[in-house]
Amino acid sequence: MIGPWKNPRSKIYWFRRRVPAKYRTFGMPAEIKFSLGTTDLEEAKILCQEENLKLERQWRANLAGEQPTELTHLQIVALAGEFYKETVTTRRDEPGPRAEIERSLREHAKRKRPPIGPLEPHLYMAFGPEAKAFLQRKGIHLVGDKLHSFIRSYVEAKELAGLELLQNAKKDYTPNEKVAARFPEYKPPNPAKKFDVLWAEFVDAKELAASTRKKWEPYFAQLIKRIGTDDMSRVTEQHLLDWRDALLASKASRRNVKFGYIAAARAFFRWAKNEKRLPTDPGAEVFVTISEKKKTKKVGFDDREAHTILAAALGPQNERMTEENAAARRWVPWLCAYSGARVNEITQLRACDVIEKDGIPCIHIRPEAGTVKNAEERTVPLHPHLQKMGFVEWARRKKGDAPLFYAIERQRKKDRKNPTYASVGNKLADWVRNRLQIRNPKVAPNHGWRHRFKEVGLGVDMKERVLDAIQGHAPRTEGEKYGKVKPPVMLREIQKHPWYEIEAPTAPVDRRRRDQRRTDQAATP
Repeated sequence: MIGPWKNPRSKIYWFRRRVPAKYRTFGMPAEIKFSLGTTDLEEAKILCQEENLKLERQWRANLAGEQPTELTHLQIVALAGEFYKETVTTRRDEPGPRAEIERSLREHAKRKRPPIGPLEPHLYMAFGPEAKAFLQRKGIHLVGDKLHSFIRSYVEAKELAGLELLQNAKKDYTPNEKVAARFPEYKPPNPAKKFDVLWAEFVDAKELAASTRKKWEPYFAQLIKRIGTDDMSRVTEQHLLDWRDALLASKASRRNVKFGYIAAARAFFRWAKNEKRLPTDPGAEVFVTISEKKKTKKVGFDDREAHTILAAALGPQNERMTEENAAARRWVPWLCAYSGARVNEITQLRACDVIEKDGIPCIHIRPEAGTVKNAEERTVPLHPHLQKMGFVEWARRKKGDAPLFYAIERQRKKDRKNPTYASVGNKLADWVRNRLQIRNPKVAPNHGWRHRFKEVGLGVDMKERVLDAIQGHAPRTEGEKYGKVKPPVMLREIQKHPWYEIEAPTAPVDRRRRDQRRTDQAATP
């Protein structure tokens, strides 16, 4: 890994790298070095990696180029036939004056005769540029003997096309079946890999959540627009690197570029390569570096913040809210507080997910209800306080697959990409931030419960493996993958969590007049 070098005569860091032999050309220095213009080590590390990638791209661009296309003799002749058919079809209706075509044929015959020396080099000099332009339009790259073979076929096909157009100019449109039959059917060696087809396969194979599809699809739409093709087999590492650099130069944050745009591209192309849908993975070496110094470590709610949210949840809710939204405010914060679950794991719960296991009231968190990280289901016992508050009795008022915190019949779109349970979570986050005024940037408005549950659990000596199982965290060691933590074991640890002593407010926190509510909504971006 290339690192910054500190100039001993100053405090400024420099970039230094020896030029690899395979990239070195006549007149190029053996070493590249220049000032990074900073005395900050963390910033210098990032700049150093960026400059190194830029150099690599420049050096690679000066190499021989893309991998040549492998064509058989039959495919070369068929490709020349494609040129013949395209030329005739394009000009068939209006072939032009007869005298002009005859003159063009005489010039063609003259061009293909070498004044001196062998035929092949002459044909390459005379017809090479136009033949390679045709190949480029077809996405074909030929070199060496294959290219010379195609040029010979191309010259012959061009003459045959001129002769047929001359026949048409003479008012004779009799099909020239003998000439057409000499060219076999052309089958592209690398059929186009359309994004829509590959994306549908990728979504099914990876079982992508609707919210992930909604987030990632605009990324690929932007990439396709930038490179000018939806054929994924033509996407190169250089395309992705240029796209990444353009994103970093825009207003997008480095974290969003790394964990959003580039993460999506790397996942998609890695799958396509592994499943043999694409010959290469152009995203394998496309990275975005982030300074550790600039990362903000997230923490859990403190006691005051937790009590504010839980108290507001107990109080009366705005009378204009739907029954399901009011229920979400009432129960979701408390369920998260006593389970450390992800907010969407709670908002997606159905009536059938409130169960009894080994005589213990539990919630069953499973992918069938929505999304679960790592697609791992788990059964989590309810804290005794939740049982005393009557959550089980409330949940049993609904039956079967009926969601607890939203109504299917009130969904505006049945096939919406952003799941309704995710919208419920977003509304709760907005409530915490904007109505309850909990705006600590280090605390996520919903995820703060997971951090707090972990902190409280460690504080009361919960067993770490059981604590991880309750929250759905992945095993930390290979040994922890063996054996399953059952509800009775979880309950013993959950009972260690102290009860929240909360007094309910007498009035809703966000009771607003209708006109004020509209004003607030209009002001919200």
